[in-house]
Amino acid sequence: LTDRGFSLPTVGWVVATYTGVGAIFTLIGGYIGDRVPIRWALFGFSVIQSAAVVVILFAETAAAVYLFAVVFGIGFGGRTPLTSAIRGVYFGRRAFASITGVSMIPMNIMMLVFPLFAGIMFDLKGNYNIPFGALAVVSFFGAALFLLLKEPQPQALDHV
Repeated sequence: LTDRGFSLPTVGWVVATYTGVGAIFTLIGGYIGDRVPIRWALFGFSVIQSAAVVVILFAETAAAVYLFAVVFGIGFGGRTPLTSAIRGVYFGRRAFASITGVSMIPMNIMMLVFPLFAGIMFDLKGNYNIPFGALAVVSFFGAALFLLLKEPQPQALDHV
């Protein structure tokens, strides 16, 4: 955001805004996830988070960056409890840690590669339009994958 002329205090307030909204929506996401099929809840919050990336891609005013912060906070906060819960819903408790570890590999790869890609694109183009556009596409694609999930099969209680 500083590359677009926003001051560091404004950027700090944007981060504080999405963090605060995210904290509230962590509770709301958990509540919703217990009441609707979790794949639909995850799809909804993931689409909201993806939409925030589109907002920031085109944001040129303070109002737009705060809109990003609110929308991102809703999506990220609502999605956070659901990404853990869905593992238990679909796989049970027995291999929860293993499933979590394996499922985090794609995210960790993105967290390693994407900042490098964004930096290179900024150096070449002078802006973050290409990396944020790519992130929006990948995010919407990831959200759509939740729709491909079938309803989970009822399982006997795992022994703890």
